[in-house]
Amino acid sequence: MKTKNTIYYIIVLSLIVFGKTAHIYATNNSLIFILKPLSNIVSFITDTDFIYSNTNGFYFEVLNITIDKSCSGINFWLISFVVFINLLLNICKSTFQKTILFPLILLMTFILTLFANTSRILISIFIEKQTKFNYSWLHQAEGVFIYLFFLILTYTIINHLLSKYNIYDEKLT
Repeated sequence: MKTKNTIYYIIVLSLIVFGKTAHIYATNNSLIFILKPLSNIVSFITDTDFIYSNTNGFYFEVLNITIDKSCSGINFWLISFVVFINLLLNICKSTFQKTILFPLILLMTFILTLFANTSRILISIFIEKQTKFNYSWLHQAEGVFIYLFFLILTYTIINHLLSKYNIYDEKLT
């Protein structure tokens, strides 16, 4: 007997609508939960300091970059959450598993977002330092490529692991 997932898809849709709406009206200060760890990771890897202001975000003077609302990765987080919740929701049998899945996937995709976003920022810094390009289209194209790469790679790994351990056939018990 196939479990109905309608309520879970309504919850996912609600989270997406809420997330997108909240992001539209968000400030750097309200996105501190994702901007601060991201800036700390970039600061650690590049061994540079930053200054924070609510209007400008995290400014790295040595690198001449700012990490702000537009760099938060919220859209990637929402997209990756939808992809992975959809992938895993259909293999869970019990309501308990499905309920536990939501915060687990939110956390996992948050970590994935931090990793992908850090990679995107570091690659942007490298491209700018090595090529002296300063085109906004290049920055956006690089972001799309990095995010798509991480999304496809993570999906492929999870899908492979689920197939390898026959979880699709058995479903989680």
